[in-house]
Amino acid sequence: MKVRYAYQDVDPAVAEQWPQLFEKSLEREVAPLLEKNKADETVIYVTLSKSKRDGKFHASVHAYLPGKKIVAVKSAQAVLDSLAGKIAKTLFREVKKHFDRLRGQSIYKRKARRHQLRQLKAAIASRPQDTVSEAEEVITRFLDQLKAVARRELAYLRASGDLPADYPTVEDVVDEAVAATLAEREKGMSPEYTYRLLLKNLFKAIDRELAVARQYGTAIPIDMPMPPDAKDQSEQMVEEEFYEYYQPDDSVSLADVLPAEAVETPEEELSEAELETASEGAYKLDVMKDLPIQWRRAYQLVHTDSMSKGDVAVILNTTETHVEYLVGQADSFVRARLEDAGLKSQDE
Repeated sequence: MKVRYAYQDVDPAVAEQWPQLFEKSLEREVAPLLEKNKADETVIYVTLSKSKRDGKFHASVHAYLPGKKIVAVKSAQAVLDSLAGKIAKTLFREVKKHFDRLRGQSIYKRKARRHQLRQLKAAIASRPQDTVSEAEEVITRFLDQLKAVARRELAYLRASGDLPADYPTVEDVVDEAVAATLAEREKGMSPEYTYRLLLKNLFKAIDRELAVARQYGTAIPIDMPMPPDAKDQSEQMVEEEFYEYYQPDDSVSLADVLPAEAVETPEEELSEAELETASEGAYKLDVMKDLPIQWRRAYQLVHTDSMSKGDVAVILNTTETHVEYLVGQADSFVRARLEDAGLKSQDE
């Protein structure tokens, strides 16, 4: 626990006395709670002032806690010792309330997911067995593609800070998407439409998790491991997209990253234009995490997955006209960021 002090209209003698009084109260009330919840590196900012109107000492405290939470408390007392005790007790209550909420987040999420899956399994059980069997056979063909999209989507959402590092997993959202599709796919539905339905249900499952994360202020449950750095997650996701079409041997050169038509042989020296193209591609992947979620989904489904805008409209539950708008906005954003970075867009 670290404490940073600021003073307004306070005598030097009071400023010298205050830290000892305040930290004594913190050690008694707050420090054990922070240590118990592995938050002993918390920084607490306190401003002490003296009112000219009523002569009381006023303390304003801000504590920066795990889970992107700032706890703010204020109090006023005529005696410094009383003020230190009062502010510490109030801070203790607010910090405890926050940690209790974080601890319950993980439990709530898992209960909600189990409830959702039970409902879907009940719906599947009520359907004709031949309809379910046919759906299972078709869905199996698309599981690898579905997992790849799920992995990509979760990587971007974690890199942008919208979801915590370890929950939900790829398996969590894929299982829910498969169950939802089994519960609603009609017999005889084409494989292509089945895949669109799988993606639609995948994004629904992820959006449910996003809604819960926002409800908790994107807080990180205290019973989960510390998440890796968001930049590291983004870089890992970039590597995953790279390895989707390049399977390495002993070493990797920049030429390996380029499409086959860009370089005739791996040994050929790259031109300046080809180097710029490769740099733009790598930078563009990183830019994607800054796009609004729907913009990025539309952009990647159209440009990365080569899907028609009509199919994307079905997946995103919107109109083709709106998909054109989303892709256009994303294109403009990416183009502007490339220009800011001094890179020329490939389509120019």
